[in-house]
Amino acid sequence: MNIQEYIETSGLLEEYVLGTLSETERQGVECLAKTYPEIKEEIDVLQLSLGKYAKIYEKQPPADLKEQIFGQMTFADENDELGENESVFTEETEQIDEAKVLPMWSKISLAASVVLVALSGWLYNQNKNLESTEADLISRIETLEASGSKTGELLASFQNPANKVVKLSGTEKKPDAAVTVFWNQEDNSVELAVNNLPKAEEGKQYQLWIIGENGPEDMGMLDNDFEDKLLSMKSVSGKPSAFAITLEKEGGVPSPTLEELYVIGNV
Repeated sequence: MNIQEYIETSGLLEEYVLGTLSETERQGVECLAKTYPEIKEEIDVLQLSLGKYAKIYEKQPPADLKEQIFGQMTFADENDELGENESVFTEETEQIDEAKVLPMWSKISLAASVVLVALSGWLYNQNKNLESTEADLISRIETLEASGSKTGELLASFQNPANKVVKLSGTEKKPDAAVTVFWNQEDNSVELAVNNLPKAEEGKQYQLWIIGENGPEDMGMLDNDFEDKLLSMKSVSGKPSAFAITLEKEGGVPSPTLEELYVIGNV
């Protein structure tokens, strides 16, 4: 199993962390995590990232924001003058006091407006940050949903007890090439997933073969657009000893070109 490719392209680990997998799929991921430390480590990283995202929603305005703004407002002059005139009760003094009270409340209203504007600005910036983070997460989820069908089918093929999983490894032609074949032992149907094959050049196409008692037998042509797909091939006849893939002219040939053998795997 190509662990790095499973982590980077399957999308199952992100769906596991988001809780969108079925019970069977979830158990499959947990089983793989116990077997491969790299998968467990990736799950831990994704859970940590999701936790950080959630904490953004818990942010509150700085506790000292209001105090900082009010600290810049001084009302000492008005308070001092009112204190000096407390013992005077003439009509003229009352008019002066009233004139001073009105500006006092005007300044308090102004200060409250400043606080409101400052808080609005802070909340606006926080909201923009949240929108950006949410947009990134939504984009990632949409990408996962787009590839969900393929990953679900692939996981189901791995977990199907009727399937015999055959790993095809690269030859000298392409040492790092890899293909996974799923041979259903009940109905002899065959599916395959391309893990790593170079794109076929124009006029060329990959062809699947089985090698049995009667020599190589054609199993069908691979779709040139094989990435992120589970390809259905011809059914197996007899008891093959190996599967192989060669690069042939488009449309296929009756017998394999051994010089163009890219992957092979024993059953």
